[in-house]
Amino acid sequence: MGVLMPETLEILLWCAALATWLMLSFRIISEHLKPLSNLVSHLLEVAFRHKAK
Repeated sequence: MGVLMPETLEILLWCAALATWLMLSFRIISEHLKPLSNLVSHLLEVAFRHKAK
């Protein structure tokens, strides 16, 4: 192989930083969407339970 070129190293660092930011932002978004998904599933459960009666 050989020594990594500076450009390749810079690209790898940018990709690592981008992956880190994406993981953090997806985690924050999923934490905020969890109550909304719980609400939607509860509403669907109530709607179908009411329909079945």
